[in-house]
Formats: sequence, C-alpha cells, structure tokens
Amino acid sequence: MRSGDKAIHVATILLLLSGFVFVSLSGCGKKTEEIKPLSYEGSSTIGEGIMPKAATVFEEKTKIKFSSISLLGSENGFKAVVFGTVDIGGMSRALRKEELQQQPYYQIIGYDAIVIFVNGKNPVCNLSKKQVKGIFTGKITNWKEVGGNDAEIVVVTEIRCGGGRATIEIFRKMALDGADFGVTKEIDKPHDCVKYVAADENSITHASLSFDMVGVETISINNIEPSYGNVKSGSYSLSRPLILLSKELPRGAARQFFDFILTPEGQAIVSEKFMPIRSSKSMSPKHQK
Repeated sequence: MRSGDKAIHVATILLLLSGFVFVSLSGCGKKTEEIKPLSYEGSSTIGEGIMPKAATVFEEKTKIKFSSISLLGSENGFKAVVFGTVDIGGMSRALRKEELQQQPYYQIIGYDAIVIFVNGKNPVCNLSKKQVKGIFTGKITNWKEVGGNDAEIVVVTEIRCGGGRATIEIFRKMALDGADFGVTKEIDKPHDCVKYVAADENSITHASLSFDMVGVETISINNIEPSYGNVKSGSYSLSRPLILLSKELPRGAARQFFDFILTPEGQAIVSEKFMPIRSSKSMSPKHQK
C-alpha cells in the first residue's frame, strides 16, 4: 500500500473508532432511568402537618419528588397501600389486629395529641371527661351547664359518614367511651373545623393539636393541659401514634424517604407540630410543656 493510501486508511479507522465511542457513550446516557415520583395517601393530620415540608426538603436532598399527597383518611391510606395504588400510606392511629395480619411494613414517626378547641372568647378552660362526653353526645347542650355563658353549644366535627377518619374513631373510643355523637355541624377537613370555631363564639370541636390557630383555645381535660410533655408522660390520655406504612419492606426511593423522616432533619420537621419519636432540639417550647 502506498504511503498516501495508508494515511487515508488510518484516518478512516480513527474516524470510525471515534464514532463508535460517541455512539457507545450516547447509549450509556439513554440507559439512565429517571426515578419514579413517590405518592402518599392517608391521614390528613400527617398529610397537612408533615408531608408538605418533608416532601420539599426530601426532594431538595435527593431530587426525588412526590407526585401526589392525598388526604382521604387513615383507613383509605391503608387500603391504598395494600392494593398497591400508592407508595406510602399515612395513619394517625394504631393499626388494628386485622390490619396487622396483612403484614404491612410500618414505622412510627411521632405522636400527636387530640385536643378540644373552643373560641378564644369562651370563658370555659377546663372540662371533666364526663362533661366532654356529655357535650359531644348531645346530653349537654348549653354552655351554662359547664360554667360558661348562657348559649347553645354548637358541636363541630369532621364528616362522619363513610368512616376512614382516625381522629373521629379515636375520639369516639377514648373520649366518648364508644358512644355515638349527638347532632353536629359536619365540615370536611379538621383545619376548617378549627377555623369555624375561631369564628363562632359558641362552637367547640376536637382535632389534632397541630391545627391550633389564632382565635381558638385548647381545653384542659380533668385539669390536665394537652401538651406534648403531658402526652409523653402519659398524663394526657387523648394521644395517638403517627405512622407511615408501605405494602412491604420499602425499597429504592420509598426506603430513602422512610429513612429520611427518622433523621434529625426529618424529626425536626415532625417536631414543628408533633412530638417526634426521636428527641429533637428544635422542638417548639409550646410543645415541650
């Protein structure tokens, strides 16, 4: 082969090799899969009080997004996980025996207090457990019966038909001894129940302490204040665990989120409105009482 032809031949080989390398590298790039977004369904207490900020911080750290955060209640969250329609469920109550028999993976991330809210202008600041039961079952209908003004009591609750709301279930069991509610004004979300009480001087509701807002006051029960310090000591009895769960042992992105929420950073987010499962130095002074 002449020298000129040899040079052309070498150049051709180099060109082909460079093209092969480019195609190979491009192929490698195409094999990189995008991480599938996560989804949450369940407790509105967790869904409103923890998930928005937790999902944002988690995405900033990992680039993993949540495509949906739905608030249809603890029971629906459990069903969605079991049926495989969501990655992560949230429950603001302990799992029942029949639910445990389905062997989901679950993780307690904190504790919550269920409290009674009244309007900030209401002079009543303490009720006995018997009085609480009387008000919510409809046997006590006027505030003067419990040391308040001569005014009809307006009892506000979340929507009770259809079930699925852990707060309703736990309050009925623990505060009403399983008795039925009396006549109530039903509002969809607990935040809106408390908001209604803030605007109506004669109303009362029960909800997570995380929904505390300007215009309402919490009621002591049997002279015990509903603080997380009293929840931790066991002296305030209307408390419950906050649980995240998945159908089975979580993997991949879901596993990362379960791990994140138990880190100091994750528990600091929980402690902004609830009592964390692990101690957090950033826990608000109000919750530490």
